[in-house]
Amino acid sequence: MTNLKGKVALVTGATRGIGKGIAIGLGEAGATVYITGRTLTNNRSSEFGVQSSEFGDIINDNISGTLLETQAAVNEAGGNCIAVQVDHGDDEKVRLLFERIKNEQNGQLDILVNNVFSGVKALSNAYGKPFWKHDPSLWDSINNVGLRSHYVASIFAARLMSKHQQGLIFTISSWGGLSYIFGAAYGVGKAACDRLAADMAVELKADNITSISLWPGIVGTEQMFEFSQRINEQDDDK
Repeated sequence: MTNLKGKVALVTGATRGIGKGIAIGLGEAGATVYITGRTLTNNRSSEFGVQSSEFGDIINDNISGTLLETQAAVNEAGGNCIAVQVDHGDDEKVRLLFERIKNEQNGQLDILVNNVFSGVKALSNAYGKPFWKHDPSLWDSINNVGLRSHYVASIFAARLMSKHQQGLIFTISSWGGLSYIFGAAYGVGKAACDRLAADMAVELKADNITSISLWPGIVGTEQMFEFSQRINEQDDDK
């Protein structure tokens, strides 16, 4: 395993699933790892306010996972983890996150993992209907805290990385950007994630910053299990 001792990383959306796994892996390699998410503890009152819509995309009370649990797992793996409660739908909160990293790490940020995505519940609730039978807000439910959040986080990360002339930005995407999986809004969003990573790589090359997209494939995360269960229930009702 690559030794990342002395490196500083940020993983967005790390309360559970892929983000949590990546954060633990970075901790195992010795990195200082900042993690973000909405759920700090099991006390739901500590979460940000629920945004209700047809798609119920913001908070899923049925899925476990908190920032403090991930923090403990990363520290146990050998890393130094700092948990920060952030709503990635709020640009000002994201700006303050990077300002904190700048102040605490003397401007150092070596790795950004764009992982945050709040659209899983929206996808499961929208399953089985074509795009024109949904409210246009489905697009925002899937792509705001996801594609747009990746763009915003990359802006602030690049501003720190460029001053040190090094850095690595990962954007978690999916083969759904190449082939049909969960619908038009999802597919376009993932294709855009891939293009975002590629075009950022061109613009960041002069500052020795690498940008790539990753397709993890099917991962047995908490949300994926719940998604599958919802789809099966909807299929049974047909």
